[in-house]
Amino acid sequence: MLLSLIFLQVGGGYVYFIARLSSIRLEMREQLRTLPDHELTLLTLSESDFKKAQVDDHEVKVDGKMYDIARIETRKGKVFVFAKHDEAEDNLLSFVQEILNRSANDKKPVPNQVIQLLTLDFVLIENEFPQNSSVYIRHASVYVRAFYGNPSLIDAPPPRG
Repeated sequence: MLLSLIFLQVGGGYVYFIARLSSIRLEMREQLRTLPDHELTLLTLSESDFKKAQVDDHEVKVDGKMYDIARIETRKGKVFVFAKHDEAEDNLLSFVQEILNRSANDKKPVPNQVIQLLTLDFVLIENEFPQNSSVYIRHASVYVRAFYGNPSLIDAPPPRG
């Protein structure tokens, strides 16, 4: 249970990021279907620049900004991309990049308490004394001597076979 909570804490951020990015992309594709041309940004690129800027079939990244593609026209070696700047996706990606940069630049050592927690032994080994144990207690009573007494010899002939 504790392990699943830790995985949820660590992996929850990644799950949220993926879910949010998917929903932003779906919302933008729906919005692009109904937008008129005058609300779109026209990007004029050469074919090689377009290939470098293309993230996938629906997006390009130009000057550090993400654009969702409404349509593409090619004329005389130039690629005309009608697109809309996706500010929500830019904000999400910059937020994730900031988190990754901060965690990479964190030079503080791991707290001693965390190291102790991670190195705890949770499974006890039975019938074994701790390594630093040097105490051996022996009880000497009538009952103990009777139970662990020396076996007496039986004066009888060996069995016949």
